[in-house]
Amino acid sequence: MFETHCRIGEPKPFKPSLARASGKTKRQAKDALKERCAEWKPKATWGGSYDKKCTVADAARAWLTSYEKHPGKRPQNSQTYRKEIERSTSTRAKKDKFVVVDSTLGRMQAVDVKPYHIRLHLEELNWSTTKQEVHKSLLRMTFQMLVEDGLLDFNPVASVRIHGRVGPRRKAGRAGAVNPYFPDEPQPLTPDEMRRYWQLEAARFADPANRRPKRYRDYTKLAYTLAARPSEAVAVQWGDVDFAAGTVTIAGTIVDCSLRVWQVRKVVDDYALAAHEIVVRGDWHELDDQAVVTVAFRQPFTKTRGSMRTIKVDAECLAMLRERKLAAAPGQALVFPSRVGKILRTNKLSTVWHAIVKDTELSWSTLKTLRSTRATRVAEVHGIPAARLILGHDENSAITTQAYVSLARPVVDFADAG
Repeated sequence: MFETHCRIGEPKPFKPSLARASGKTKRQAKDALKERCAEWKPKATWGGSYDKKCTVADAARAWLTSYEKHPGKRPQNSQTYRKEIERSTSTRAKKDKFVVVDSTLGRMQAVDVKPYHIRLHLEELNWSTTKQEVHKSLLRMTFQMLVEDGLLDFNPVASVRIHGRVGPRRKAGRAGAVNPYFPDEPQPLTPDEMRRYWQLEAARFADPANRRPKRYRDYTKLAYTLAARPSEAVAVQWGDVDFAAGTVTIAGTIVDCSLRVWQVRKVVDDYALAAHEIVVRGDWHELDDQAVVTVAFRQPFTKTRGSMRTIKVDAECLAMLRERKLAAAPGQALVFPSRVGKILRTNKLSTVWHAIVKDTELSWSTLKTLRSTRATRVAEVHGIPAARLILGHDENSAITTQAYVSLARPVVDFADAG
């Protein structure tokens, strides 16, 4: 890796700025420096929406505002960063949650921050590599905003590396996993475990005291057949079902998140949401535009372009869909509506799943395990490419075997090679 730098003149009374760049070759480093110089803005014309002596917390808030207004970002993505910048006002929020505004780094002036300050901040999150990555990402983009606005000469986050968690991993998955030293490996249900789950589900809903068992059992049947994400299966509409061809198209997903009021308004307009496709507090129209509310809505497209797929279903699943269609209320668009005819939140379904597997040998599993299990059964019969197709993954995507399909470890036998 080659690094290079140069000084860029500033109008008085500012001192010259230092521009840095790097590349795998000297030529790439020089080209990167030229691009950096072309993007440079004089401090005299700096136009940030924050004070020049702002703290890191103030800068992070300013960056979040620009991120929320970016036309290329999905509104729900801002929730991930907002939760790590600001303390939640929810009554269910953790009082000791580590957020930027309450951290030592958050109280520092942004212009005084050095790479080791970033490293110390991330080390406070040693217990969670995922949170380290989120904090590093939002800090990197925050300081890059300051660089592009001319407030800083370099991004102090750029040279910081995350070395992963120090200490023992949390125990995850079933007891006696394939390899206990790699708990992040895919852990689908085995055929026997899948049969065991269906038995547990049937036993639970055999009790007449359990209300609305059919909706949940039909949902798990469809989610498993489609190898769908939980939020994809619950978003299926009758227009997505082709009874003549025996297929179901996954064309949308349910998003459950926290958004600012102006974002909710924009989502309703951009996606042309019908009344049954959104669940939000009734007085949200009266709240301030910057107020944050919890909202669930049907996004008319899937997580990725490849996730939009049409899948052939078996006769049993198709019969279930025909029965639901006959019982559906007039004008009902959703296959699995809530009791009031609106979209159904997946957390309600997850609660039922956990109640079914509680205190059993399957207590480690979740609703998402259905997706991994179905993909593994498909891979066992038709191979990994077929599993990628039903999951909606790109061709040769590594995520299929990293997170979904458990591969059998073959016996390496070259004994006859001499």
